[in-house]
Amino acid sequence: MPHPGGVAAEAHGLARRFDRNVALRPLSLSLPAGAVLLLVGPNGAGKTTLLRLLATSLRPTAGRAAVFGWDVVRNADAVRRVCVYVGTSHGMYEGLTAQENLAFAAAMGGKGDTARAALERVGLTGVGHHPVRTFSTGMKRRLALARAWLLEPRLLLLDDPFSALDADGMGLVDDLTAHVKSTGGSVILATHEWERGVRLADMVVGLAEGRQVATASAAEVTPPRLRALAGGRT
Repeated sequence: MPHPGGVAAEAHGLARRFDRNVALRPLSLSLPAGAVLLLVGPNGAGKTTLLRLLATSLRPTAGRAAVFGWDVVRNADAVRRVCVYVGTSHGMYEGLTAQENLAFAAAMGGKGDTARAALERVGLTGVGHHPVRTFSTGMKRRLALARAWLLEPRLLLLDDPFSALDADGMGLVDDLTAHVKSTGGSVILATHEWERGVRLADMVVGLAEGRQVATASAAEVTPPRLRALAGGRT
């Protein structure tokens, strides 16, 4: 049975194919609880595919993965209770207000009425009663971060989270990452803003054409090496 602490996310020979296209070749990793993993690589490297496999929105073609001991296929519902994925699509109901979206998410996650506090945390209190369809891309990004905050994930998956955010918004990503880590949770962060991401990370995995090309401690990865990995060159 899963237990607190230990390994937050692990994969063994994890792979995904879409018809004839290989999105992720067999990959293995182990992320300790309380750690932050940075994924780097060019577009099409497999970063989003890996995050979606861990979030259970995709099923693996081969191999297996687990989140805090829960298998992502056999125990998908349990994984979803401890994992939050913030993707490039904000995933909000456009016709509902910001506060209604967060109240719904909190109720579904059994977190109580924490919508107002989450809106205040991301600087959206003044527009909490506005429908999400009126929001800019950056505001929708902030709202997605607010939802992640109120759901209190043990594993937070962030896909290109700095996109469309100003400096203050990027700081919110940093704060959320630090908060999850401080509570014993873990974060996997995929971003092209690798210089910013590596400051948050304990581990780095480089991907290229769906293949795992490097795994290292963030402290050991030199800027030239990180730049090469981010561009898909080994």
